[in-house]
Amino acid sequence: GRYARWRFVAGCEEWGVVMAGVVRFGISADERLLERFDALIAEKGYPSGDLLAPYGPHYRAEDTAGFFPLYPLLIRVLAASGIGSLAAGLVLSNLALLAALTLLYELVRDRCGDETALLSVWSLLAFPASLFLSAVYGESLSLALTLGAFLAARRGRWGWVALAGFACALSRPTGLLVVLPLAWEVLERRGGWRGWVSLGAFPAGTAAFSLYCSRAFGDPLAWVHRQERWRGAVSGPWRAFQRFLEQPPQIHGAHNSLLELGMALVFLAALVPVVRRFPRSWGTHALISVLVPLGSSLWSFGRLSLLTFPVFALAGEASRRRPWFLPAYLSLGLPLGGLLMALFACGWWAG
Repeated sequence: GRYARWRFVAGCEEWGVVMAGVVRFGISADERLLERFDALIAEKGYPSGDLLAPYGPHYRAEDTAGFFPLYPLLIRVLAASGIGSLAAGLVLSNLALLAALTLLYELVRDRCGDETALLSVWSLLAFPASLFLSAVYGESLSLALTLGAFLAARRGRWGWVALAGFACALSRPTGLLVVLPLAWEVLERRGGWRGWVSLGAFPAGTAAFSLYCSRAFGDPLAWVHRQERWRGAVSGPWRAFQRFLEQPPQIHGAHNSLLELGMALVFLAALVPVVRRFPRSWGTHALISVLVPLGSSLWSFGRLSLLTFPVFALAGEASRRRPWFLPAYLSLGLPLGGLLMALFACGWWAG
């Protein structure tokens, strides 16, 4: 109840920032929020031709393949009720956020107890990039599906693991990789053939979208090639730091953002205690969620790291053990979050 009320207040603050941008700069909230590619796909489908031309001459028609179909499809389903794409996206994101908060609480409570679970939820909501969990982005849906798969595996409900896994793989390019940490859950909980079969739903979801890309774009790996064009080919996790040094740093930018650099360093430092304190599945998931994005660029690292739930569980545990940690975390995270909300509301780069 407390974290739900806190999120309602935070959501009102986010919309206050958006409306301030509308009044101050004459920006249309509908236009700004629906510019995002997921919403564009929800309205137009996976486009061809020059539909992406307004976003830059280097965009190709097949670049929309980098945005996986589940989130846009659900927006379209909700919008069919007559509420419009903007409202549908906001409803979907915030319902998925509430589901993700509930699942995070349940998952951490099973492992660490009630107090740590509640503080983990606070840590996620106070993270600077948490605004993307309420905006028209697919992060909250992907987080809810990932947490649902982990919780179902922990409780041995392999049918639910398969359902969440198929949907997770259709929600984002890295959804397939969740199968690796869940393999530990199957091993440790002796899931037997049901457990291993349920994990097959992850590659099945990715294969289904690849088949669609083959028919729509003539390239089953269009979603992979899009990532390479936008973020760069994946190398070792040092690649993001190399690219950071190639340009003069900015407070917040794409490949050379000091803010994204700071968040990346914090998450890297958290990997050691996460691996030591938590189950192998959590540690594996944290390693993948942090190191894979760093293999190409710091671009959007804060937003992508929202799925690294073990780090937020670690922050919840630290808040329970050390009374000074949560006030310090909030005093840093909330102002930075306010900065990103203001940038987002004004149509500037936020992540």
